[in-house]
Amino acid sequence: GQMAHQLHIAFPELFSGIGVIAGGPFGCANGSLATAMARCVGKVDDSLSVADLAAEIRAAAADGRVGSVEVLADDPVWLFHGALDTTVAVGVSDALEALYREFVPAGQITYVKDVQAAHNFPASGTGHACDAVQAPFVGDCDFDAAGELLNHLYSDLVTPDAESETALTAVVLPGAAEAGLSETAYLFVPPACSGGAKSCAAHLVMHGCAQSTIQLGTAFIEQSGYLRWAAANDIVLAFPQVVSGPANPLACWDWWGYTGANYRWRDGAQMQVLTDWVQGMSAGED
Repeated sequence: GQMAHQLHIAFPELFSGIGVIAGGPFGCANGSLATAMARCVGKVDDSLSVADLAAEIRAAAADGRVGSVEVLADDPVWLFHGALDTTVAVGVSDALEALYREFVPAGQITYVKDVQAAHNFPASGTGHACDAVQAPFVGDCDFDAAGELLNHLYSDLVTPDAESETALTAVVLPGAAEAGLSETAYLFVPPACSGGAKSCAAHLVMHGCAQSTIQLGTAFIEQSGYLRWAAANDIVLAFPQVVSGPANPLACWDWWGYTGANYRWRDGAQMQVLTDWVQGMSAGED
């Protein structure tokens, strides 16, 4: 969730909307793991000021470190925090909603926090118990987060009514290794979108900590619910993956600075790899 939010703030001209599961506000960690643990995960300390974070974003936009905040104004935003989630405090997600309200009209923001889910990706009919925190961190919560999220971001989606072909394609992610990412990423391309036959929407899916294919195989991808919705509505899905390392044992995306001080800006290592990839796909590159 944190990385999806970073990308949206830094590249609003590229990402036209966002869905976040249990995420916090841009710059919450301020480049420090200690700060991240103090105010951005299981607790919120008094130093987390949404007004200060919004001011930092506006200043960063003025000098080009992030995109223009005016571009955010027409974007749909969908946020989720499980009512039983103690891994990420609800105040962290509340701060994320408050930060988006600085830039996006309230009517475009949906914030769900009444589902009795622990710290997992809520699904319907797949996964483990909704109140459990265990691999692959997909909870059978009778709540289809992938469907709810996608329906908020895209218009007139068709509800999946049967199993469709949802085969994944493994692809090479250029520049991945230098950014702490797996050189193998995954795409789901519906048949109607293959070979340029149809112009299709594209959705970038960021896994959570400990949900990388390096750790779980494709369990999160297959159980989350994204594939069935994408198959029914001709949406291309892109699934980049993080590798674990000494500074990042859970294979989390960089939202506190393990790849360098510029991790959250437009020239951050992971930010550059992902946006170059997305722009290449938009241009029809392999």
